[in-house]
Amino acid sequence: MEIPFSIRYNNIKLKVERLYKTSDQPGKSLFPGIEDLSFNLKGGECVHLKSPGPWVNTLLLNALAGRTRIDAGAIWVEHQRQWLNLPQLSARQMGQIQTQTIGYFPRSETLKSHLSVLDCILAKFLDLEFSRADADRQCRRVLDWLGISRRLWDKPLADLPMTTLHQVNLACTFAVDYAIIVFEPPISQLDQANQALLLELIGYRKEKGTCFIGRFDQAEVRGRVCDRNLCIQVPTPTSVVPSTRTPAKAPTLIPIGIPTDVAVSSKAAHSY
Repeated sequence: MEIPFSIRYNNIKLKVERLYKTSDQPGKSLFPGIEDLSFNLKGGECVHLKSPGPWVNTLLLNALAGRTRIDAGAIWVEHQRQWLNLPQLSARQMGQIQTQTIGYFPRSETLKSHLSVLDCILAKFLDLEFSRADADRQCRRVLDWLGISRRLWDKPLADLPMTTLHQVNLACTFAVDYAIIVFEPPISQLDQANQALLLELIGYRKEKGTCFIGRFDQAEVRGRVCDRNLCIQVPTPTSVVPSTRTPAKAPTLIPIGIPTDVAVSSKAAHSY
């Protein structure tokens, strides 16, 4: 189905429609989670996620990255010129989207399981079906591009200091030209040097149409890269005693189709 000009004009990369997601965090049973949330992400914008607490951010950001299922609603993403609803996809389709379209910046300590710095970046290109030789060549270009010392390339990530892990994490996230990049940890967790590097990378990719969403708590950082805030409201608990009420019925998952207001994004590729 051809996307109308009026929809392409809006340059939307991701569209959330009436998202419901219950809280699955320990000790958060008093909070129903996210209810009836709708918003768009447009190409070239960076959005600061403003919410009552980090568990709300994690709940939403993991859903946007396809790492957890929602209870109801829709998350529309353009992938290879087709609009797909993430909750309706198979594991194989979701894997393709995570490889080519939606980038995810995790907490840096999660990278420690990789055998080496090279191995961590190499996996990105092998997932894109590069040959081993081409993947190795692109991997080395990325590491040089991000200024990671060559003496560190063969070292296990578990042996590296946190500042270097942050730098490798940035290399993993920006190795591919994703249409959308989701930051799970707050940007304030990065050291000053890696924050500066991240802001430079975001500015570079914004010009190419990538959109970003995450928690940019520092006013100076928001002033440099963020275009707007996305505020999430959740009901305030009225008692310390867990509620026994029956939750309100959420809307059913929106079936596969075309969202009402979407736009075409670019296919993943490298641009360094």
